[in-house]
Amino acid sequence: MVKADLAILNIGQIASPKKAGPIRGKEMSSLETRHNMHIAIEGGKISYVGRENVEAREYIDGTGLVVIPGFVDSHTHIPFVGSRSKEFLMRLSGKSYMEIMKTGGGIRSTVKEVRKASASELVAESLIHLDRMLSLGVTTIEGKSGYGLDKENELKQLKVLKTLDSIHPVDLVPTFLGAHAVAEEYESSDSFLYSMAEMLDDVSEYTDTVDIFCENGVFSENQSRWYLKRAKEKGFKLKLHADELSASGGGRLAVELGALSADHLISADDGTLELLSNSNTVATILPGTSFFLNEAFAKGRELVDRGAIVALASDFNPGSCNIYDPFFIIFLAVSRCGLSVEEAIIAYTVNGAKALCLEDRKGRIEAGFDADLVLIKAGDYSEIVYNFSRNIVSGVIKSGKRVR
Repeated sequence: MVKADLAILNIGQIASPKKAGPIRGKEMSSLETRHNMHIAIEGGKISYVGRENVEAREYIDGTGLVVIPGFVDSHTHIPFVGSRSKEFLMRLSGKSYMEIMKTGGGIRSTVKEVRKASASELVAESLIHLDRMLSLGVTTIEGKSGYGLDKENELKQLKVLKTLDSIHPVDLVPTFLGAHAVAEEYESSDSFLYSMAEMLDDVSEYTDTVDIFCENGVFSENQSRWYLKRAKEKGFKLKLHADELSASGGGRLAVELGALSADHLISADDGTLELLSNSNTVATILPGTSFFLNEAFAKGRELVDRGAIVALASDFNPGSCNIYDPFFIIFLAVSRCGLSVEEAIIAYTVNGAKALCLEDRKGRIEAGFDADLVLIKAGDYSEIVYNFSRNIVSGVIKSGKRVR
């Protein structure tokens, strides 16, 4: 007899990666499925998966349900405030993302809102987003600064992320993205980047990871290399916004510096795809951004076929991707980026965990892993793509507790 705090009994189907991350290339095409089994949870961890009888303080009937690991969204821009709906309409009328940014819109417009907002206002707005994401099965999120662009407001965002992690069930993993855009009070990108580098000792209290927007017209490959080397020397892990709007060299640089991930990759050239596919840097694709900006989609199929470690994330932010629904992101990954359903689930769970250095505890349904689970009303996991626009989440378990 297995004893537990919580047991999910007679589950129609458990669909989970077969092993801990990273899972790369052809291995991403296969999920392990188990039927008519129980999951026992104790102390916030999965303690047993099998058919033995389970005695628990609380039970959930899993009949007719599919259970998958909680989604790990390894790229969001929480916390922020404000709307950029007018810019969305500008893009529909033909303005490009960079054109809007050069005229004072884009990232800088959100910076103005975040600088005006108090920490409590940022917390309150973010809690609304986190509640909605959790209800859709997103149980771990990376949040970035980058809407402050000065010491006071970058630290404010990082402190807010720390607060959110302490008061909300979702696990928040913070990243310092001070090098997101050049603040308007600076005359040159070099002087601004130097000011962000000077902040690294201050931000180390709140995060161990640094990101940069390596993009033509923002920070060049050489500028990004200088900045990230400074961060790496101080012990930070690295991430890059890479090759999003142009082949900017960010993906190459990510491999060169041993970054955790290179994110976006819409415009990555053939050589960059090959380098990433033969590295341990996670290639994180963000199809919601392509959809929202009406841009091309990253070559997800090619990355998988070449053997890359591919992750999938939302890029939820107020300007270039106002989307946080993992089911819609998976639909786009399958229908636009060429991934199979199995590859997309693995990309949004165990490989997302790898991009955050959490692969030893998140993204699998196995004894010893965090009990972060999504209960779906379906006969088979493949139905999540077909039913992406419907509310098919029956329940969410976070750290062993039912939160929906």
